[in-house]
Amino acid sequence: MSKKNKEKYYAIKEGKGVKNLIVNNWEECSKLVLSYNSVYKSFNTRSEAEEYLNTVNALKIKEKAAKAMEAKKLKKATTHLLKVRISKEIYEKFLKKCDEMELTEEKAVEGMIKEWIF
Repeated sequence: MSKKNKEKYYAIKEGKGVKNLIVNNWEECSKLVLSYNSVYKSFNTRSEAEEYLNTVNALKIKEKAAKAMEAKKLKKATTHLLKVRISKEIYEKFLKKCDEMELTEEKAVEGMIKEWIF
């Protein structure tokens, strides 16, 4: 079965003038959730969508999203994104070394920069 033929269910906990509603197409869902501080999620089965509506607290989701946005703003304001192009061979060796040292790529690069400048 192709993805286009697979039915989806959209559980709208809170949308434009609606609460606890399940729709089965994105066209209808998008009209009720976009450009609004909505809480919604897609599911493969209606029963999963119903369970979501029965168990999810919209206020907690909104609070969590607001905290995440604030953290992202703070990170963006206090850091600088460094873009570098390197060969695939060097990158693969770098990833292997990061894995051996149990470091994320970001932590490894940050550590190397700190070591170099201090």
